[in-house]
Amino acid sequence: MSRDSGRRAAPRRRTESDAVRRGDTALPGAGLALATSSRAVAPRSGVRVRACVVVARVRGLTQLAARVEPTRVVRLLEEFFATMTDVAVAQRAVIDTLLGEAILLLFGVPVPRRDDPLRAVRTAVEMQRVFLSLRNRWLAAAEPDVAGLGLAVGVAAGEVLIGSMRPGAWLDYRAVGEPVNTAAALCVAARGAETLIDEAAHASVSVRLEDVVRFTSRRLGGRSREVRTAYRVQAQRPGLRVVPPRPLRDPVCGSAVDPRGAVREGDRYFCSAACARRFAGDRD
Repeated sequence: MSRDSGRRAAPRRRTESDAVRRGDTALPGAGLALATSSRAVAPRSGVRVRACVVVARVRGLTQLAARVEPTRVVRLLEEFFATMTDVAVAQRAVIDTLLGEAILLLFGVPVPRRDDPLRAVRTAVEMQRVFLSLRNRWLAAAEPDVAGLGLAVGVAAGEVLIGSMRPGAWLDYRAVGEPVNTAAALCVAARGAETLIDEAAHASVSVRLEDVVRFTSRRLGGRSREVRTAYRVQAQRPGLRVVPPRPLRDPVCGSAVDPRGAVREGDRYFCSAACARRFAGDRD
């Protein structure tokens, strides 16, 4: 063996997180093995498979971004996406898209599994739990205007068309089909911190999760839309409770301030314009 060959650096091993972020279906404890073996079993581009789609979006973040400094909004988004990514990796999901304040996950792409619907619904329940924990931490840190944030989640199951957007890139799969549109529509229809799943997903998981999850039917649609049934998903044991936000105080007079009708200057809220002017005058 030559001297130069002995000095060659070993190739960097991909972590399980890297594999899932890039579209692989890594298994906990065996991510690298599956990452290399899936090349042989992954379907070719342009085929239909059974899959589950999860779309999660932070409600209220767009309104918050219009009032809060950009650096704070970016920090909240970074924490949100990092937390949701950890949940996706733990449930062996493929992270398809991070868009604005939303994330789209795929189960069954590129290789379908029998427990795809089960893991998709479990992921939605876990997302709600960890987001509530994250939101409570933001409230405890007195982050402004986070009390109105909630996570809306939509889950749908069905047949999708998968394909690689880059020729020859077997890790870069995308899914197209009605389940993608349905999951996005359910996410939009979700009220506040609510998870909605379609009838196909409910039929696959209702029996197996009836001891840990409560399903409530809900009719969607109106005069101009087709009426369909969705199911609201709630954990039997909520666990975390919603922590009420800390009361705001006027820094000048010390009185309680309601942010909805207060005078705001930067990060501070005042009970009146007079207190705001007085505060600005004291600083000058």
